[in-house]
Formats: sequence, C-alpha cells, structure tokens
Amino acid sequence: MIITILDRCRVNEDCKTCPFYSKTSKCIEACPTDAIFLLNNKSFSCLTCGECERNCPNKAIKRNKFGGLYVDRRRCNGCGICANVCPINIIKIVEKDGKKFPMGICSMCGVCVEVCPYNARVSSYELIQTKREKLSESYLKVLETLTKVKLVESSKPQKNIIIEKKERKSIKIDRDKCVGCLRCSYLCPRETIIPDSINGCTSCNLCGENCPKDAIKNGVVDYDKCILCFKCVEICPNDALKVENFKVVKVKEDKKIQPTSYCINCGLCSLNCPSGALRFENGNLFYSPDVCWKCFKCVEICPNDVRRLKNDIIVGGCSLCGICINNCKEEAISITTVEFKSIKDENCILCGTCSNVCPKDAIIIDRSNKVVLFTDDCILCETCAIHCPRDVIPNTTGYKKIVDRENSFIRTDMDFCIKCGLCNKVCPNNCIDYGVIDTDICEYCGACYNICPTRAIYLHRKWKVLKFGDYLGRD
Repeated sequence: MIITILDRCRVNEDCKTCPFYSKTSKCIEACPTDAIFLLNNKSFSCLTCGECERNCPNKAIKRNKFGGLYVDRRRCNGCGICANVCPINIIKIVEKDGKKFPMGICSMCGVCVEVCPYNARVSSYELIQTKREKLSESYLKVLETLTKVKLVESSKPQKNIIIEKKERKSIKIDRDKCVGCLRCSYLCPRETIIPDSINGCTSCNLCGENCPKDAIKNGVVDYDKCILCFKCVEICPNDALKVENFKVVKVKEDKKIQPTSYCINCGLCSLNCPSGALRFENGNLFYSPDVCWKCFKCVEICPNDVRRLKNDIIVGGCSLCGICINNCKEEAISITTVEFKSIKDENCILCGTCSNVCPKDAIIIDRSNKVVLFTDDCILCETCAIHCPRDVIPNTTGYKKIVDRENSFIRTDMDFCIKCGLCNKVCPNNCIDYGVIDTDICEYCGACYNICPTRAIYLHRKWKVLKFGDYLGRD
C-alpha cells in the first residue's frame, strides 16, 4: 500500500501563487490507473486490500510482486463486482476501444511517490525500511473516520531488513598474486577449485615434490639423477610427462592458468538438498554420498558452478581445510570474512536483476531511496553479485555471468500495458518507449521487466560465463 503522510499533504486550490499549484494534485495527475482521490483536501488511494481480487468471478484481477494489483483485460468482462465490493468506492468501470474494465486499482507503480513535491507519499518499501507502520495505521484511521466505513487493517511487512551485519567465511584467491600454477586445484581434497580446460604444464612442481631423487623440477629432468621410477609421470595432473626411449620428457607446453571459480562456502547447496546428503555445520560443508539421491539440486543451485558429477559422486564444496592456503607458495589464498550491507551506489541502475536471481528471495529494490536492501534471509551466496550487470554488488568470487543475447528475448504484451511510463524512466539505455522495445540496443538488464506493475513485459534470459581476463577488462 502507498499512503499519504497527511500533515505533509498540501492540496489547496486557493494557493495559486504556489509553484506546485494544481486544481487536483500532482499524484492524481500522474497516477496511470486513477487510484488516488481527494477527501477533505487530502490525497487518499486504493488500499490494495485485495477485496476486488478475491471477488472477481473471472480471476481478472491479480496481485504483483510489489503488493499492488493489476487487471488482465482479456479476462475482464466489465461486470463491476470489483467496484461494488471496494470498501472505499474508488473503483470505477470505464470503457475504452469498446472494452469495459475497472480503473482505480493501485498497481504500486510508485509514480505518485516520485512526483509529490512535499514528499508526502510513502511506499511500502520505505515503510519497511524505516519501520513506520504507525503511519499506515494513522492513515487508515483517518480514512475510516472520513468514509465511515470499517476498513481492513494494514498488513505487517513479512521480511525484516538486515540491521546487524551478516558474515560468511570463505577462501579468497588474490588474482594479482596468483601465478596460475593450479597447485590449489590439484591438491584440494574436495575438488572445489575449478580451472578452465588444461592442456599443458602449469609448473605446479608436484612432480619434483614426489620424486625420491630430486631429479625433476617443474617438468625439467636431471637425467643423471633420474631412476625412471615413474612417480613424476603418475602424479602429473595434466599428463604433461611421458617416458620415451628410457627418458622422462615433457610433452606439453608451459601454461599459466588461474582458477575460474571456487566454492565460497555459502551453504546454499545444503539448504536445497532434499536427501540430507549435505550438511553445513560451523561454516564447514560435509557430504555423504551414500544417502545422496543424485537429484542434482545442489548442482543446479550452486552460484559458482562448483558442484558437479564425477565418477558417480558429486564433488565440489569447500570445508575450509586450509590445504590450498598451506600449499600456495605465492600466498595468494587466504580465509576472508565477507559482509553484506545495503547497496547505494550511483552506478546502480536499480534494474532488479539481483532480486530476480536471488535463490532465497532475500533482496528488495527500494526505488524511493535508490537502495538495494538485503533481508534476514540472505546467506551471502553472491549469486546477485555474479549476475549484476553493473558490478555494484561486491563479488569476492571473481566469477561472472552475463546475458547471452542470442538466446534471450524480451517483449511487451500491450493488453496488459497501462502506459504508466515507468519503463521509460528506469531504462539505462533509453531503448523502451511505453512498452515498445528496441532490442538492438537492449542489454536485457531487466529494469523495465522488474518495475512493470502489470507484468506486461516478458523477459527470458540465458547466461554465459565471462572469462576472468575479460571480466577484469570490462569498462
């Protein structure tokens, strides 16, 4: 529900010298669904109580993710039952292009909040953030007194915004220090540090460390010491060594390859495991393959694509054992503490992609205050950061996914569009005009899709992994 802070609201027809003078009010002029009316010279609006939705015989009135309501005009037959049951009589049946449908239902688009010159309109997001529930109770009591109708009580917010900081411990690879030897990947007992495909010698020197005669280092053999025990050949993770004519020879070129992804120890896989094969205890992830159903839910949900099937066992999942840290000669790996707080960044386009991809539905986009909020359901899995098109959410993984434009699409169903113009305002590329989309310049950020109060815009996105070198080189 969007309410009015009544002592701020200043609709006064006599004050014609005021620069904000209007015969009605700025909010009424801007509202695309006629969901605001004046009573005793104050603005009141649709309560989004849901009576119209519950009583619609054709299920033509639906609730959106903002808590607002919208009309499916293809289902609506203009019967007027919604107008009859509205407790404040704001719904009116209108006719346009030979079609009857209701107006006066608030879609929670927030246009009125933006245009009010006195900051008298307050959205539910601001109510949640500032915990001003008493304002809504006062608003309803005044409206109840003026209309002499018993109204429904305002609903309390279901989610709490994070007040105390949330933390997560995980390994972190310093890409500047990493020399690409991949010792961490080869020695990880849980196979949780993932490189790209390897076809070469990374100079990990596992061959030298396992040679009983110190006859080899980084694939270079001292034939005077070599006894052809084959330990170096057996231990080489990339099959870069081979015995030819009684000599160990390197058969692959030297390559430096940094890990593309690694487990960040968020525990998301364990939360989605239906069999109990995964446990997350004291920040450590444990896996028991004997009770695993191989449903692959953990594989599908993993934000870094670390969980995977190998030799009939699902591998990948950090236990913070420290083996990678102890064996990194460059000291490029450490245990880090990650904290998530609200995001308020001038580079943030408030597109809502983070909210779309969040597996815990733990992100709220507060457009009134231009801030991204994390609820107490957040587990810091960084799925939001991995998909953020503007990289404004801290990403400790170095892993990045971008939209695969060739396999994605976006379109507008004009039967649902109410021409509110919100899509025009939020599009960072100016590629949409009241629902008409120029797909040649659209980046599929989802800003229009997420702000559309009537779900008129359809967005289907496929993602592809951006290589780490390309990720660093982004503008």
